[in-house]
Amino acid sequence: MDENVVTKDDVLDALERFRAADAAMHLRVRETSALGDNELRMLQYLLLRRREGAVVRPSELSRHLGISSASTTALLDRLEKQGRVERVSHPTDRRSILIAPTAHAETAVADLVDAFADRVAAIAGGLDAHGRDCILTFLDEVAAAADNVAAG
Repeated sequence: MDENVVTKDDVLDALERFRAADAAMHLRVRETSALGDNELRMLQYLLLRRREGAVVRPSELSRHLGISSASTTALLDRLEKQGRVERVSHPTDRRSILIAPTAHAETAVADLVDAFADRVAAIAGGLDAHGRDCILTFLDEVAAAADNVAAG
């Protein structure tokens, strides 16, 4: 038997190791930044959208996090009080408020999260097209399976 053959169990074990390592990393980031899970997710989303050059409304944050507008407002109030987000007027719609991460949020969260993202990007860049295609297909199907189970 070829010892280099990767089995289904090897893949499942690797996925479990990743999930445990990812959870531990997020716990470390939450502890280091003194943020709750939704606060961290909100800041990560705001930082990502800023890098993409997009503006973010509170309603978009509610949808992204899957929480009510009241919960979103409470999170924003806490983060604003901590100096991690700011509410700014929309440049063309005076009735609309936009949410932006502050420089404080950038240094408190982005440095840790970006270090991981940069390492993952380097790993993905080291794969050939076939390897990337296989991993993309696998991860898409795992995400779909998670979504299907969560949907009931």
